[in-house]
Amino acid sequence: MLGLYRKKSLDDVFDTSEGALPFRLQRVADDELGETSTRRKEALEKLEQLISEEPDFNVSKDKDFLLRFLRVRKYNVDAAMQSIRKYYSDRAACQSVYCDFLPSTITPAARILTMALPGKDAHGRLVLLVKLGAWKPQEVSHTLFQRAGLIVLEHLITDPTAQTLGVCLLMDCHELSVDHVMSLNVGLIKRVLQYFQDGMPARLKAFHVVREGRAFDMLYCIMKPFLKKKLASRFRFHGYNFEDFHKEISPQILPEELGGQSPALDFDAFWSEMDQLETVFAANSRCGYTRKRVNDFATEEEIEKSLEFF
Repeated sequence: MLGLYRKKSLDDVFDTSEGALPFRLQRVADDELGETSTRRKEALEKLEQLISEEPDFNVSKDKDFLLRFLRVRKYNVDAAMQSIRKYYSDRAACQSVYCDFLPSTITPAARILTMALPGKDAHGRLVLLVKLGAWKPQEVSHTLFQRAGLIVLEHLITDPTAQTLGVCLLMDCHELSVDHVMSLNVGLIKRVLQYFQDGMPARLKAFHVVREGRAFDMLYCIMKPFLKKKLASRFRFHGYNFEDFHKEISPQILPEELGGQSPALDFDAFWSEMDQLETVFAANSRCGYTRKRVNDFATEEEIEKSLEFF
């Protein structure tokens, strides 16, 4: 006798429980991260328990915040906890960048250097644009420039897309000079690369470099000792050959100077949206290691001293 057919409900097909991803991302999360409603619930409980056992550590208990770290570490709870420690220890040790980690501190000259592109790459990833060659060190310090880029990145990684499909970084090096490279702080470069690899609760899947020249070769030599094999393999150097580049990021979301077809990028509109998130950034800045633990981490000055060979 044939069994009776029962029409599946939406809950049978899609995860609709608390903390579930949008439907379009659930299959990717299941296949690549091993995320299910049961595993998500169990992992959150274990991670919250580990956090509660950590002395002098004020971590946001917001489930969406904790899920970022679980997803980027593919639900390895211990690895997620280690990333949370790294996320906050970087903030504690790098006070010049994080002491005023607020959109309101980003000056107009810094705001035209970085933003999120209005669309996604060919793989559905969010794209962070950094206009390194347009940077004027006499107007914007390396510290402020790095803060601006990290604020944009911090905003992007709240999107579940970044936690599942990943983030793509696009660096435009047009007019990058040796003077630019000499104005960079090696300690800050080391810090941000460590954050990308160990503390960032998102998957950095591609690092596209365009319109680069000899000055970028010099910069890459500085970066290379701090790159793990996995991140180094994700660099793509396009120069002025946009054919392959446009296969990864469509001309439809790129400005004319990058061979694109979209209108000029509206940095003002983007940063106006960021200004609306001031209270969110302020609340997150109140979390982390308590003041008496800050001395446990290497300071920027100590890192600089250890890098004097450069």
